[in-house]
Amino acid sequence: MKSTSLRCFFSITLFLLTCPSIFTNSIHNTSEKCTIENLAQKHEIFQYFMTQAKEQAQMIGFCVQQICQTISAGKIKLTKEQQKNILSELNQINFFITNIMEQLFVQNNHGALTQAILLNNALIDYLLSVIHNDISTINIKKFQELVTKRHTTNFSDETIFNIAFKNQEKITDLVYAADHIGLTWYNHVYRYLKSNNSYSALKATGIVAATSLIAGVLLCRANIRTGNKYLDENIIGSHAKPIPGSGMLGDYIPTYDENGRLKLDENGNIVAKLVPDEDKTVFQRINNIIDSWASLGFLATSAALTIDYKAILAWLYKDSVAWTTEQISQKAIDIDQKLQGTAKQNITNDGYEKVYFKDMVGCEELEQLAKKIANFMKHPERYERAQIEEHRGILLFGPPQTGKTLFAKALRTLIEEELDENKSLHFIDAKKYIDQGYTVEHVFWYAAFYAPCIIFFDEIDLIGTHRDKDPVNTSQLLTCMQGIDMASKQIIVIGATNRPEQIDKALLVDGRFGKIIHIEYPKYQDRKNYLIQQLAKRCIQLTPEFIDCIAQETDGCSYNNLKRIITEAIILSSLETRPVMQIDFEKTIDTEVRKIQPANIMSKEERKIIATYQAGKAVARHLLQTKDIVVKVTINPVIKEVKSADAAMIIDSNTDKPSDNQKLLGLKKEQRIKLGEVFTKSTANHADLQSDDEQAKECLALLAGSAALEIILNQKFTQCNKHDRAEVMHMIYSIISQGEKIDEKTKDAALKLKTSYEETIFNLLKEHKELLEKVIDMLLKQSTIDRYEWQNLIS
Repeated sequence: MKSTSLRCFFSITLFLLTCPSIFTNSIHNTSEKCTIENLAQKHEIFQYFMTQAKEQAQMIGFCVQQICQTISAGKIKLTKEQQKNILSELNQINFFITNIMEQLFVQNNHGALTQAILLNNALIDYLLSVIHNDISTINIKKFQELVTKRHTTNFSDETIFNIAFKNQEKITDLVYAADHIGLTWYNHVYRYLKSNNSYSALKATGIVAATSLIAGVLLCRANIRTGNKYLDENIIGSHAKPIPGSGMLGDYIPTYDENGRLKLDENGNIVAKLVPDEDKTVFQRINNIIDSWASLGFLATSAALTIDYKAILAWLYKDSVAWTTEQISQKAIDIDQKLQGTAKQNITNDGYEKVYFKDMVGCEELEQLAKKIANFMKHPERYERAQIEEHRGILLFGPPQTGKTLFAKALRTLIEEELDENKSLHFIDAKKYIDQGYTVEHVFWYAAFYAPCIIFFDEIDLIGTHRDKDPVNTSQLLTCMQGIDMASKQIIVIGATNRPEQIDKALLVDGRFGKIIHIEYPKYQDRKNYLIQQLAKRCIQLTPEFIDCIAQETDGCSYNNLKRIITEAIILSSLETRPVMQIDFEKTIDTEVRKIQPANIMSKEERKIIATYQAGKAVARHLLQTKDIVVKVTINPVIKEVKSADAAMIIDSNTDKPSDNQKLLGLKKEQRIKLGEVFTKSTANHADLQSDDEQAKECLALLAGSAALEIILNQKFTQCNKHDRAEVMHMIYSIISQGEKIDEKTKDAALKLKTSYEETIFNLLKEHKELLEKVIDMLLKQSTIDRYEWQNLIS
């Protein structure tokens, strides 16, 4: 089916590109008929309409992408089969737009302009019709028929101009329709009120009206129940007896005659009738409770005077009013999102987000562990009979944003789907309760009452899990985890931290946090799979080569960093109302990954020094064929995180203190501004597995900047990017010392090797001085060289 549609696309392409131009031969006559202000010249008319057609094509592509994202997010009620079919049809239309339009705009002639105008018109009309009628009826064959019909019709030149103007009017309707597809009538009303700043006033008016109504009803009931002396004395006199408040079977209320007056018996008492409890309204029930409390006379007893009402009210506020306020606030947010049409589709009834392991990349080990825990939760009797139990606690540790919290959420979703319908799983965010003032014991009591459940301690090192830091919390956690009968209570405790050294050793034993899992930053293949998955979910089409390049260049990035790259690229395209393109990702990577800053005001001499230094490093990598391939070179300032030192410290034999080279490597999270940088993508997944030859090439590449300065400027700049030379010495020491303490003999050998490297790279760059000067000139002209410009230079 797909291959047939693609063949149809190429057939239409050939037809459009070879059909006779309607516009070419008669543009001369049309320019006089068409009245366009400030467009007197024919060339200006052509450029105006060509620019307009390009912008319209981009906006149409943006709308198609918006529709795809709406369907993928589940905003439209469709079956999985319908969703799959519609996305397939839309992707083919998107393919048609990008490929056909690119070919037309490359031609940049009058015939291509005419075809582009007609294509835009057909696309807009067809998309508007399916959006307004039924999106599930979208069909690429019907669209092809419409396109063919438009291009076989002989339109006059004046008609072509009119179609171009109509396209500009219709494109606004298409963008609006794409933005509002999947919204209900109340979503439209809500957004209209919001846009006119009327919703807040309307909501406030509704609250005041409802409050007034309730207060009025309660006041009327109170007057009737107690007997309003002003009303009753005027009607029946002051001798009338009060109405009995309530009886064993219900409440008594007064009766009235046909004139609306109260009925009295022969003794002057009000005639009342009994209302059973089951027939009472909500307000009558509230009044009944108040009367019952008053009849008990709490405040009249001496015991009541000894009650600490302040403490009771404080407890009520903390455990009732505060909880109610939080629930109401969350409910208000949920209602607001539903009215807005932005409510998430994968939220459970208790407000938690559903996370599935199939949406997580590189977590096969965690998924297997989750399945074992789910089986334990589902069949606890099997474990009890065999006198075995699942791990009582699981500790996840690793860098921030590596998926530790997502694992807990995915585990919760998996277990909930495995459990029977009559059995529910509770998920306790322990850090949330401890931040509110509860103790660790309270959390475990709550868990024991509501088992089966999962207790999740996020950032467990912050709650005091070391006896030297907080002995009380540590003692409570040790006792609670050891004392819980996990087989009968079905309680799983999960802790997450990025500082495992802060956890008390007594907690890291079997029976407590016996299962310890290290979660690292995603590897190259995991990053690539994650990008492919997320781009497909958002209907963004990038070439496999570019996706591979992003995955290689984002070494050390978390999944959140990758998601931020995609988010920022979408935002950039949305600002210009066009589909997401490769240039958006390039700009986002520059800011989010490479950390390139705006250009500083530098003198010509400074720019020359920086350009020479960075050009030397880039050319050296090309000549040495290092595993790190150049993708961008810039002389703009760059924020660079200094890498942490390895486990083996470089120690000076005389002082037993870190050497100057080690100090220059800096702390783990230290950041510094670098003057320019050569950005590379690594073809090696594990830097620890590099051979000595590869490390030698890396040393040569880092020393190439200083060598280039000496070749081009005939000067040495010792302070220029000295961190590169510090990294070179660090690698040389690690090669020579093999982890042993560095003595004077070793230091001399390292310095000789460094001198040898400097001579080697100096001679290599001198042989290719012409290429070096080309790179320098380009950097001085445009400050940055991207991957395509670099490939042209070195080819």
